Amino acid sequence: MLLFAFQTLTSGWFLIVCLLAAAALTFLLYRKAVKFQKPWNYVLPTLRFIGLFFLFILLLSPFVVLQLQREDKPTLLVYLDHSASAISQTREVYAQGLDKPLSALKEKYNVRVFHFADKVYLPGDTILGRYATDLGIIAEHANEYRDARRVSAVLVVSDGIQNRGISPLVKPFVSNPLLYCIGIGDTTPQTDIRIAGIQVNESVFLGSEYTLEVQLRFDAPAAVAYNLQLQEGGRVLQSQAGNFEKGSTYRRIVFNLKAASPGLKQYRVVVSPVAGEKNLANNQATAVTEVVDDRKNIVVVQAAAHPDVGAIKRLLEGNARYSVNLADPGLMPNPDAADLFIVHGMPVNESQAGWLKRLSDAGKPFLHVSTLQTRRGLLGALPGGASPPASMQSEEVLPQPSADFTEITFEPEVIRRIRSFPPLKAAFGRWQSDATQKVFLKQRIGNIETAYPLYYFREINNHRTVWLCGEGFWRWKLKEFAVHGDALASESLLFQSLQYLSLKARPRSFVLKSIKNDYEAGESAVLQATYLDAAGKKENSAACELLLEGENGYRQLFPMVAYNDVYRLETAGLPAGQYKATSKLNKNPKLTASAVFYVNPMVTEISRTQADHAVLRQWAAKYNGYFAGSDKTKDLVNEMEKQEAAKPIIFSETKVTELIHAKWFFFIIIVCFAGEWILRKYLGSY
Repeated sequence: MLLFAFQTLTSGWFLIVCLLAAAALTFLLYRKAVKFQKPWNYVLPTLRFIGLFFLFILLLSPFVVLQLQREDKPTLLVYLDHSASAISQTREVYAQGLDKPLSALKEKYNVRVFHFADKVYLPGDTILGRYATDLGIIAEHANEYRDARRVSAVLVVSDGIQNRGISPLVKPFVSNPLLYCIGIGDTTPQTDIRIAGIQVNESVFLGSEYTLEVQLRFDAPAAVAYNLQLQEGGRVLQSQAGNFEKGSTYRRIVFNLKAASPGLKQYRVVVSPVAGEKNLANNQATAVTEVVDDRKNIVVVQAAAHPDVGAIKRLLEGNARYSVNLADPGLMPNPDAADLFIVHGMPVNESQAGWLKRLSDAGKPFLHVSTLQTRRGLLGALPGGASPPASMQSEEVLPQPSADFTEITFEPEVIRRIRSFPPLKAAFGRWQSDATQKVFLKQRIGNIETAYPLYYFREINNHRTVWLCGEGFWRWKLKEFAVHGDALASESLLFQSLQYLSLKARPRSFVLKSIKNDYEAGESAVLQATYLDAAGKKENSAACELLLEGENGYRQLFPMVAYNDVYRLETAGLPAGQYKATSKLNKNPKLTASAVFYVNPMVTEISRTQADHAVLRQWAAKYNGYFAGSDKTKDLVNEMEKQEAAKPIIFSETKVTELIHAKWFFFIIIVCFAGEWILRKYLGSY
């Protein structure tokens, strides 16, 4: 429906003035004009009158208001559960009780049908994530529908079992539609003991201790005993036994493990079946974690035996992320012998000064501790070395944290403890500092705070070093243990410094990684390869391929596609088992990288067979809808027909246009004046 309105900014009485003015001017022109033959003596004055009248109307600043109204049928979105646990029953319910009624509803609704599992699919699409169900994705899809404001009703057919995403009860529909739910599946409680989930870190460091947590669920009318085993490679590592009372019970069981060797660790958790249990597919589950040997190899080099070296070594040995070796006093290992070095007391001679220079030239990061035996002149001559005073005298200096230090964030408790640390022995005199020094601790002599550096970080030409300008670190650790019973501040200072030094290790130029260590059967495995050029920038212009090999005999070569600034491969349908992926990049020379992942035979979707209609009832009630079982689809369809949501939706659109901008109006004026002039010429009047 189109509604038209003509309005002006002035009083409507001025239209009469325009009408009279146009009539008067027309009369003045044609009152003494030659009389034309009929009908021209009427046509010419009429054209002149209309042209003048429309021209005068423009002086009133008129505008046109157009209002377009149309009626559209409301939209009904139908979502059918096609996950592995529901697809057969969904098809049966749709074929027997929904197909024809939905066709009849098309007179009142625009009906759109979708399938869903891990996400929403169009009919005919291949459902890759059939072994997962996300009910919350329905609200997201409805809200992003191309005309979400017309969505007045939503129909969901599902068993209510959800194992991915968040609850649909917390995801709102934007259009606030009426929600109808049809529950399928068997809600009868069954005797079942199942592994509801396993939690373990995706990766752990070699030598560290970690836990594997099992969530065990039991539903039965009688109490039972159970035995839970943790296995690796067919060998039982640990087992725990217990009892469940009757009813529905949930229990968390924790296994304590230690990462003894690097690599991918596949753990199988098996719980013994109970009497009357039919579904045994959920009595076992597999979890995978990767033990990463990411330890940094540290060599402690000392000019002479010193208590500081023993204190540092003991702290390092208590941290699984570091492998520490102690060089004999005076010996200088090859710069390639470690990832980073801790240098204590050097140099005391030219040979040691030369070794330190080779260490710097090789780009090896190191932490340097100055002692009273350190040759001051040789130390100051090193690239980026400390600049101690030339005096051979010493004095005791206290640590004073600097408020301007931002390189590393230390906990407030660490800062508080450092302020109470005992003094170190340092060279007496003025210590030089420059802009490259990121000073964390300054020297405080008695109650006098100085600008002299005591503990600072330095980076020159991508080479990082840390400097402690005094000896007596062992006193700091001893004081902490005496007062607090631990060495929190000493450990934090040492390990944060080593982390700072480790970060500059050059990254591998080509790396392949699986986004997960283990996947469920039927889930898509995603692998991503990253190449860094000489400048450390990601680049993916060269061809890349991936060879995927499984312990079950699977072997397939895939091309990896350029995705953003990396290479990516997504493949589904892999049989259960462990896989090794080897990626080759067509560079000169060719680069290779590998990754390992595992496909879990345990499928979460079929581990739970009891339908959950309670969530469907709550969901429908939240949106004033209706819930029905699969045997009462007719009642639900009748309810949908009675609802006012089936009424047409009226959309109204208003458009305001100034008449002076309307081309059609100018066209009428031009036609009138031009037509009059042409006809007058044709009829012989001038």
